Amino acid sequence: YVKKPFNGAEVLARIQTQLRLRDTWKAEVDATRSQELLNKMLPPHIMTKLKAGECNMIAEEHANVTILFSDIVSFTTIAASYSTKEIIEMLNEMFTAFDLLTMRHGVYKVQTI
Repeated sequence: YVKKPFNGAEVLARIQTQLRLRDTWKAEVDATRSQELLNKMLPPHIMTKLKAGECNMIAEEHANVTILFSDIVSFTTIAASYSTKEIIEMLNEMFTAFDLLTMRHGVYKVQTI
């Protein structure tokens, strides 16, 4: 709310304040999104080290590593043949099974699309 007659300096100050608030809010949203992405990609112990500033390199060595790449063969054809609800249910069942296996075997899962 601005009283009449307008004070140009006051209006300008209010606009600048609102722009700074908007920029701060956008920066916080971006930081949150970045944090969520890193949390999905990196193991918790690495995230803890990064947050504490303890490591400038996150490479680790592991004696035994297995990488599983999965693909749904003919997904486009399958998706065209079923309803959206059925596709979502199928994908949910598949990802739930993968999640249970990773928890059961104590492995780290990196999610990509």
